[in-house]
Amino acid sequence: MFLVFASVLAYMTYAISTDVVTEVVVENPGGSKTALVMYHPGLSSFAHDVAYAFTEGLVSNGWRVEIATPSSQAPSEPAEYDLLVLCFSTYGGQPDSPTMRQIERMGDLEGINLVLVGLAAGDAMGSKARVAEAVLSANGNIVSEIALNSMAPNEGNKSATELAEQAGREISA
Repeated sequence: MFLVFASVLAYMTYAISTDVVTEVVVENPGGSKTALVMYHPGLSSFAHDVAYAFTEGLVSNGWRVEIATPSSQAPSEPAEYDLLVLCFSTYGGQPDSPTMRQIERMGDLEGINLVLVGLAAGDAMGSKARVAEAVLSANGNIVSEIALNSMAPNEGNKSATELAEQAGREISA
């Protein structure tokens, strides 16, 4: 039994702390403004689903959106974007390591507008504060922060993806 537990714990630690390299997906290539939406896949499809729902909201208002996972292969020049959206997962009250490393790789965020989307099974407030601190230290301009839950109720008992899409529409209006 201990061996099974140790194996599961080792896998989970690896999955939440390892960079996942994916191709950059471009939605609405002819859009008038450009956003970069980044998410770490984590242990479930939750971060992916929320990132793509937020993207739908941006695209509905005519934005070009690049979607990527934080890694050494991800876009890292903030000046190329009108908006940077960080969808980060919370594990043990802390944000996922790949997102924090991506903020470091980007260096000076040059005042770019950012949206922070904290994801958690329950409470994302601690991890959201840590990401906000890192972004502000890197000269980013936070225009919106939201916390979405996979297991606890969200605002108005709406689904996380519904709230993410709504936030994308509102930010891009």
